[in-house]
Amino acid sequence: MALWDLSPKITILARHTTKRPYFSGEHLFFRVKGGTGALRMEMSRDPTCADPMLDTYQTLTLNGTPLALIQASGCPTCQSLLAAGHGLPVDCPQLRQAADAIAAPFDHLEEALERLAPVTGLLPSGYFILSLVDCYPTDGSGHFFWDIPNGFTLSPATAQTFDPETYSVLPVFPRFLHPTQPAAKHDPRRVEEYRRQLRAGKRLSPALCHAAFEYLSILLDGHHRACACALEGVPVPCLILSSPRFLGKDGDWKVIWPDEERETVPGLSIPLEKMRRCWSAPPSAPPPTPGELFGRRWEPDYQKAAALFPDVVEAGALALYGRDALDAEGIQELQDREQQSALVSPALLRYFLRQPGTDAKRLALSFARPWAPLPLRTEAFRALSAIKGNPEIEDFFVDYLVGCDDRDDPLRRIADRYWD
Repeated sequence: MALWDLSPKITILARHTTKRPYFSGEHLFFRVKGGTGALRMEMSRDPTCADPMLDTYQTLTLNGTPLALIQASGCPTCQSLLAAGHGLPVDCPQLRQAADAIAAPFDHLEEALERLAPVTGLLPSGYFILSLVDCYPTDGSGHFFWDIPNGFTLSPATAQTFDPETYSVLPVFPRFLHPTQPAAKHDPRRVEEYRRQLRAGKRLSPALCHAAFEYLSILLDGHHRACACALEGVPVPCLILSSPRFLGKDGDWKVIWPDEERETVPGLSIPLEKMRRCWSAPPSAPPPTPGELFGRRWEPDYQKAAALFPDVVEAGALALYGRDALDAEGIQELQDREQQSALVSPALLRYFLRQPGTDAKRLALSFARPWAPLPLRTEAFRALSAIKGNPEIEDFFVDYLVGCDDRDDPLRRIADRYWD
């Protein structure tokens, strides 16, 4: 390299493949030297906030422009507040160059990383992970990803899901999307073109994201592809840049991959001061104000489509599911393996019941029987109560009410409301 060549240097340190049926993906752990830091996470604090758990803000910025704002809760299992940024800056040719480069098919993730050089050069010097995974075009709570408020709003995708039965958290990975393009830029013609490609069996080029917090990724490029995937009911292929977590000391560091598997990287030595994320804004800097990017009145088809995708709890449960196809037998197997968890199996059943082609009544009736654990029965009763005017369900609820003497029985209360 010539002495005057100051371009950032990218070094691949490790590779990892996730093989879970509902969370497959490829990941590269790499180091950036000489990065400009134009694309970075910044921290700021509100000096007027009396609550030290709520005075910290995290902002993803590109060339100084806020792309997304998070008011951190201070607790990993508590939801944080999320707000719109000010939109992608128009003066970022590196982002367009990288988006054009990954639009053409690539053979392996290393090739994709090479093509992303214009964007990886914008990162601060440090360690990062590039992941190729499928994301859901929602906010993690059943809403279409582009149909969100501007101001600070509680975001389920910013919190780990705590399972009180097993005293653990469900798997955490960035699978939900937050937009950065103004809603006014939505172009139905582009969406329709991508839908035609999907119907023809073509896999779309991946969208480009930057992981922000827990389950959430900030969408840098690919808004219209995400729209098309939403309407076609398929996940969005995404290339996601994220900051890794580490465990270890001295020269024996383990990188924690996005699927939470841990791997020792030989020869990796990280000075203690590098273990903390390098926030570029002074701690006393005032938080940025939310932007006004959204507010478009979206077509009902988008919200109907978004409801078919998993929410954060269901996504975590799916990551634990070991079968290639979701079925009643598999749900029961996971229920047994998770030692009667009150969270995982009901979430799977809830997700399964919403899928097109599922015989929701038959499946719910099968889990509504006395042999099923109470959490699964409760979910089944709720699903049946939503199917109004069905004689078989009416008879089932009548029989249950006649045979139940406990007026405090939660299943009785669900059954009793069927005719409301």
